[in-house]
Amino acid sequence: MKLVERVFTYFICLNFMCVNCLIINVKNQNGIVIKETIKANLSDDSITLELQLPDSTLITQHIDFTKEVQIIQVLLLGEEERGQKPFQIVCFVNHIYPNEFISPDAMAKLRQKNPSTIRTSEEFKGIFNISVDLKIKPRESHDISSHISSFCSEAHDSTFTRKVDIEKWNSLSGSLIKQYEHTDHKVSKPTLKLCRDTVKMWTHCLCTMEVVIPWYPCALKFCKDHPNKKSTTIESYRCGIHTCTKTFNFMYNVKHKLQCLSIE
Repeated sequence: MKLVERVFTYFICLNFMCVNCLIINVKNQNGIVIKETIKANLSDDSITLELQLPDSTLITQHIDFTKEVQIIQVLLLGEEERGQKPFQIVCFVNHIYPNEFISPDAMAKLRQKNPSTIRTSEEFKGIFNISVDLKIKPRESHDISSHISSFCSEAHDSTFTRKVDIEKWNSLSGSLIKQYEHTDHKVSKPTLKLCRDTVKMWTHCLCTMEVVIPWYPCALKFCKDHPNKKSTTIESYRCGIHTCTKTFNFMYNVKHKLQCLSIE
C-alpha cells in the first residue's frame, strides 16, 4: 500500500477505533468544521494531536514532555500533472515548554459529554514565526527525541530544527547533542527570495508554511469552593480545561520552487 493510502487509512481507522482519545469537532479560523483526534500516551509521557484540513493536508502535532520537544509533521498532496511529487512530508522539530499543553495524565482523563458539539477555542495564543536553520536526519536524532525517527521517517531530507533549540536542549539535558547538517542556505540569507516571489523555477528559495492548531487543551481550570457548609476553608478543585489556538509560520529553504507545495 502506498504511503498516502496508508496515512489516510490510518487516519480514518483512528477516528473510529481510537481508544483513550478525544475526537473533537472544531470550527477553524475560516469557519470550517474539522475533526481533531487527541491521544495521550502515559507510558512515554507524550500527547499526539491529528487533524485533516479540507484540502486533504494532514497535520500531526506530537509533544514529547520528557525531552520538551514538539514535532509537527505536515503531509501535503501534490499535482503530478504539474510536475509535483504525489505528496510531500515536512517535519519541524522545536523546543516547547511543558506548561504550554496540559499533561498526558490530565489529557487521558478528559471526557466529552456531547461528542457532536462543535467547539471553538477560548484563547488565541498568537502567531509564532519560526525560521529554521538546521536540517536533521530522523534516524540519527534519538539524542533529541526518540519519537522523531517514527514521525519523520518519510521526511529524511525535510526534517528541520533551529540552532537555538539545539542549544536549549543541550542546557536541559546536560549532555551535548551532536552537531547537525546545516541547510544549503541559511534562511536568514538576504538574497534568498520567497518561493512565491521567485520567477525562476529551479532556483533556491524560501518556502513558508502556515500550520494552525485550532483547538487544544492549553491549561487546566481550577474553581474555588467551600468543601462543606460548616467549614470556612476555601479549597480549589479542577473543574475543566482552558482551550487555545496557536498558529506557526515556518520558513525553510528548498532547492527549487516545485518543492514548496504550500504556496499552492
